[in-house]
Amino acid sequence: MKKINTVRGNMIFKGHKLTIGVDLGDQWSCYCVLDEAGKIILEQEVATTPEAMKQVFARIPQSLIAMETGTHSPWRG
Repeated sequence: MKKINTVRGNMIFKGHKLTIGVDLGDQWSCYCVLDEAGKIILEQEVATTPEAMKQVFARIPQSLIAMETGTHSPWRG
């Protein structure tokens, strides 16, 4: 995975209408943040725990989020 940028507060997101794609994994999840033009602003991994998810996504303004899971995933409901 290519690391595009890091989250420092929410400065890199300021003024953007964002879309976030999340590929939920059992232990690690990958996410990608796109601006309104579809340009990748950030691409990183996060531990698949409630604490880690809250820590990462609390820094990002309200956004459209798309999630992908596997057929065996406990995230499916």
